[in-house]
Amino acid sequence: MKEIIKMFKINDNSNFSKGLDEEKKLERADIHSFHRYYGKLIPAIPSYFIKEFTNENDIIFDPFSGSGTVAVEAKRLNRNFAGVEINPLSVQIARTKTYNLDVEILDKINNELFDIIEKDTTKVEEDEKPYIMNRDHWFKDFVQEDLIRIKKDIDIYFQENQEYGIEYKKFYLLTLSAIIKNVSNADTRHVFPGFSKRMHQLEEEGKIHTDVKASFKRAIKSRAKAYSIYENNKNFTDILEGDSTEIDLSKYKNKIDLIVTNPPYISSVRYIETLKLEMYWMEIIKSLEEYNNLAHEMIGNDKLKKEEYKDIELTNYKEINEVIYDMYAIDIKSAKIIGEFFNKMEKVIIKMSEILKKNKYLVMKISDSKMKKKKISTGEFLTLIAEKNGFKLKDVFLDEINNNSRSLTTARNTYSDIITHDYIIIWEKV
Repeated sequence: MKEIIKMFKINDNSNFSKGLDEEKKLERADIHSFHRYYGKLIPAIPSYFIKEFTNENDIIFDPFSGSGTVAVEAKRLNRNFAGVEINPLSVQIARTKTYNLDVEILDKINNELFDIIEKDTTKVEEDEKPYIMNRDHWFKDFVQEDLIRIKKDIDIYFQENQEYGIEYKKFYLLTLSAIIKNVSNADTRHVFPGFSKRMHQLEEEGKIHTDVKASFKRAIKSRAKAYSIYENNKNFTDILEGDSTEIDLSKYKNKIDLIVTNPPYISSVRYIETLKLEMYWMEIIKSLEEYNNLAHEMIGNDKLKKEEYKDIELTNYKEINEVIYDMYAIDIKSAKIIGEFFNKMEKVIIKMSEILKKNKYLVMKISDSKMKKKKISTGEFLTLIAEKNGFKLKDVFLDEINNNSRSLTTARNTYSDIITHDYIIIWEKV
């Protein structure tokens, strides 16, 4: 372990750290706030490194694209972008945020669509409602009906006006998705869906009133304006849906100029759970089985059945295996999660080495983890893996986390702990 620690020495005087601090002071594009998304990368990180390491029309890559923060910053700075994301809703969020939509066309559609929605009082049948476990617990009857009417109105409008293209339709559907939690009975202050007693009380006192149509209109107007940042932009954005450990990236072999990414934490949170209400309403998932299957495929997943972790899962690295053996004596499931995480991350790092140009950089924001009160030196171990698979360490520095914010990074399950800081690690392909 001493060799790793020496290799992974924190650079308190890093010029990159100082440059990033200055970047954080700059105003950010409104498009980043299109859809609620917990645990996303702050835009300053990709923005700074894209400016520092690339030129216009270079290709930026992110193997864990999430809601498209890196994609937006690449496009905004006149770079091309390619990335991978396993969550279908996340894919749609990222793609929609990077569409080249005409603001004037959006204004025209808004006026026509709002009129249709306002007049729609059609009866909603029970079989039109999507599958959601405890649906009536999460949504009032009139909210369910309004959401269904709006979704149908969007579908019909774009069937009748196909000249606008699928991108415009997806913009309106995603905006509907963006208000789902706001009009539900869930407490929007919390990361995971939980019934809001506070909102229920305020409604009973007549202090607030849920208005689905008004919420949708406000959301559309605010989001339509954000697309002005892409005016005359000709760069491509290619967001692939799939597993970053398995997906075919051969078309990008030795073509990527910079990789910036924020991978999942080891068993920190169930990312999919934060979006489950939206995913059910958008019918991206249509059953509990589909939900569990998708959750199971995600890196860092802790939704394992006993038969899946009865046998120990080791890696190609004795230093990581020592931690796995130690954890196995304490908690078999946690040991399995650690082994699986680093094996999957090695696959991703190998793929990144294949697509990145020589002497170009892989920038990763990652934190250490704590499982069963034992520290997992994630940054050190990933550096060990990177050094064995075509990279050398260029720089590493700390990025402090503001735990006052209601971020996904502060919401941890029973297998993990609170994150106080992240590492920014920069590896160079050799």
